[in-house]
Amino acid sequence: MILEYNKIPTVLLLGNGINRAYDFSSWEELIKSIGTKELSKEEKQSLKTVPYPLQPVILTDDHLGEQMKMVSGPLAGIRAPEEEEELLQKYANLPVDAVLTSNYTYELEKAIEPIFQCSVGRKCRWRHLACDKDGKFCREQLHTYFLPEEGGPSIWHIHGEAARPNTMILGYYYYGKLLSKLQQNISQLIKRYKASQVRKFNLEIHSWLDYFMLGDVYIVGCGMALSELDLWWLVNCKKRNFPDWKTILFKPDIRMEERLLAEAYDVEVIQNEVGASYREYYRQTVGNLKRRITGLSG
Repeated sequence: MILEYNKIPTVLLLGNGINRAYDFSSWEELIKSIGTKELSKEEKQSLKTVPYPLQPVILTDDHLGEQMKMVSGPLAGIRAPEEEEELLQKYANLPVDAVLTSNYTYELEKAIEPIFQCSVGRKCRWRHLACDKDGKFCREQLHTYFLPEEGGPSIWHIHGEAARPNTMILGYYYYGKLLSKLQQNISQLIKRYKASQVRKFNLEIHSWLDYFMLGDVYIVGCGMALSELDLWWLVNCKKRNFPDWKTILFKPDIRMEERLLAEAYDVEVIQNEVGASYREYYRQTVGNLKRRITGLSG
């Protein structure tokens, strides 16, 4: 996978917002499905004040890895409602070079490729490796992407994928491991990018981190809560090392502290009204995105 010299890729980052708008695959349901610890009424109320990535740590008594293995099969098998799939197809058909998603599930791939299937412990014909230098990257989610056989942008699961439970990011321990990998890869990316600019040659894409740092990134359906350490690290790192590329966040109900932090990190916030419903908001947003990306008005 090659990025042409001096080309700025267009990148879409999709969160779980569209799923929630269609009452499908919510974060609360996932946490509930892996919970094993009984809590009192007072403890349950207190849990609501705990950052989302830490709630499952408490509910599993810090046995996240074991519980994610238990739910990985059902997660890999679920499919979005038909109406949502039609909307996801529109997002996938936007003029973008890559789609990043924070979801573990494959609703986007299944919307594009009706026969798509990935099972735990089995090879998946749609799964590819961006870079396989001396076998170093074979088992890391940073370098793994999915490509529809009918064409379209590559799809990258930045928090891991359901069919590979050991890649799923949940809890600060796993967030910390992900940040460590990102730190290691960013220094390599900076060196590779500078070399490509000096010698004027194309850049080989090694991971989704390359797309995020070197592309204009449009973020939709992503909570961007302050507890999402990796996402804030990414936009901060991008501002420090690749300040000429844009990050645009579409979020109708952003909290003031999130907006202030986004501004500090040079993230442009598009805060349109929700309107009749969140479903309608995401239908309108796909049109707004297309006009924004293509530079058309109206």
